[in-house]
Amino acid sequence: MVRRGLRVWGIVCFVVVSLLLWSATSRAVPLDKDGDIKLGLRTYVNARIGTEDTDSEVLFKSLGANNLVTQERSRTYPFSAAGHLRQNRGFIEAELNHDLDRLRKEGVGPLSLLNNLPFNVKDLEYHLTYRGEFDGLYDWGPREYSSADQYVFCGGRNQIECINPNPATNSPPDAASRARFVNSARRRLRRLGTERQRLFQAYIDMSAGKFFIRFGRQILAWGETDGFRLMDQINPIDSSFGGFLISLDERRVPIDMLRVQYDVGTIGPVTDSFLELYGAIDDKVGYSPGTPAGSPWTLPNLGAPSTTTQTFVLTPHRTFRDIRGGGRFVFNAVDSTFSIAHYYTYFDTPAVQVFVRPAFPVDVANPDNAAFPGGFSAQAVLSPPLVQVSGASATFAVPSFYSVVRSELAYFKGEPRFRQEQLDPFVFHLTQGTTDFLTGTHFNDRINQPTTGGRGQGDSINYVLGADINRFIRAINPNQTLFISTQFFFKHLLGAGERRQVPGRPVLTGEVLPVPARELNVGVGSAKNFGAVEPSFITQPTNQFLHTLFVTTSYMSGQVNPSFLFFYDWGGAFVYQPSVTFVRDPFRFAIDYSILDARSYKGGSGVSLLKDRDNVQFRFEYVI
Repeated sequence: MVRRGLRVWGIVCFVVVSLLLWSATSRAVPLDKDGDIKLGLRTYVNARIGTEDTDSEVLFKSLGANNLVTQERSRTYPFSAAGHLRQNRGFIEAELNHDLDRLRKEGVGPLSLLNNLPFNVKDLEYHLTYRGEFDGLYDWGPREYSSADQYVFCGGRNQIECINPNPATNSPPDAASRARFVNSARRRLRRLGTERQRLFQAYIDMSAGKFFIRFGRQILAWGETDGFRLMDQINPIDSSFGGFLISLDERRVPIDMLRVQYDVGTIGPVTDSFLELYGAIDDKVGYSPGTPAGSPWTLPNLGAPSTTTQTFVLTPHRTFRDIRGGGRFVFNAVDSTFSIAHYYTYFDTPAVQVFVRPAFPVDVANPDNAAFPGGFSAQAVLSPPLVQVSGASATFAVPSFYSVVRSELAYFKGEPRFRQEQLDPFVFHLTQGTTDFLTGTHFNDRINQPTTGGRGQGDSINYVLGADINRFIRAINPNQTLFISTQFFFKHLLGAGERRQVPGRPVLTGEVLPVPARELNVGVGSAKNFGAVEPSFITQPTNQFLHTLFVTTSYMSGQVNPSFLFFYDWGGAFVYQPSVTFVRDPFRFAIDYSILDARSYKGGSGVSLLKDRDNVQFRFEYVI
């Protein structure tokens, strides 16, 4: 796919250059006479080393004879010890900007046709960005990542260094199936996590009168936040190649888009106003391909290839039916900048619908009644609901405090939402009694109970208040100011499910993240001694609060730049990241230490989901 994309763009570039030279065969055309072509390059290599063991907790408990819980498990797969390499990332990004205005004015090739239009075209240019990424972890990293040592089924091995077979089918049942299962998982991990090259952005710009137009593969960021997003939901975020510790700018995914901006100008007390519209037809979403099983950045209890659940991933079609788009109006008034936005997009988290067979979890006499083809006990379908985002932002300066205040308010309609009783077939199919937990429908026999929990969606109100401050603190730095940036995020889930015990189950109802906090080995009904695995999902609070703080300054004329980054999720999770960057242009060397702390897995922002991934990073960078 990458090679085909590069080949297509190579042909396009060849045709464009040929056309440019078409009407000037008797003379050479200097393409960069006035510095029209600008090249930029940024590349780095890092080594990220874990400073703690990943989670491998196993608890034993019993909840009575009817629903015997023999084991609770909470673990990160594969297990990796402190001191082991967790990332060896190579990154290169090359940018080319070519200003075509001079060639248009000189009438070179078909560009001369633009001079005959009834409107004046100006600021004509195109932009190309190549991006290459590589991670050597799976080639020369520790054995848990560079080999298939932990891609074996337990059968007496240490429970934290193996994959549990499907208890219903003991899947895979034979050596050939085991080999196919392991080989498929390892191939996917290496295909998605080792190396990729992309023509990352490719678009053309032009202005005509009060209109500015950009067409092509591009990134469009709205809003005023840093690190975490609120109104900035247009482009997907890809965390599959390095996790959320990689900067947001490196994780944004460009999409094919037409963007039009109209300069409205001054209307009464409103100045510098413009209207911006966009439409995008693209199949990219944040969860596809997602973080592959076996990566150091997979979420707890989801890192091992699943022998119980078969997953299907649906993405938008590249058609007008699945178009995403909208607009915003930006203006200045009363010494402030305001924006009002409304658009439709696809969030990075998919909607999830789980399906089971009528005889779930096991039919000893006829296993085919309980399992799908391939021996899977359940199927999970990930799909992208179109989410409506409506919001406004305001930014203003406070000169007396050398600061800027930022705020955003947004309403999300139809975003993916999850409940234990929607995702857990032990609830929607096997809740004790004969009443369906979701609908209240009464059933006389289990074989006719629901075989899916449906697809969950809901609405939320979101708000952020932030401030950026430049202050002298002479005791810390007598020569340079400290830049201090802080943000406070709030999210309220409308119509959130009430937290209460599921009748007859060792789990709670209500809002959850689609990530198991732990897995429970349970027995159900006539199979109460059968070791079926039930997930207990992470609780998602109705009201969520997150605070961020970033502080940086510079010494020795900008050659030494220490900084400190702090996240605090009020549910009880922290991230601390002190760092220092040494600059001697065009080289940079950075060291940072990421400490992720939480007593247990929390909902909300989700920063606790990597609480066992503390690490120190060394990075060498070259920028021109």
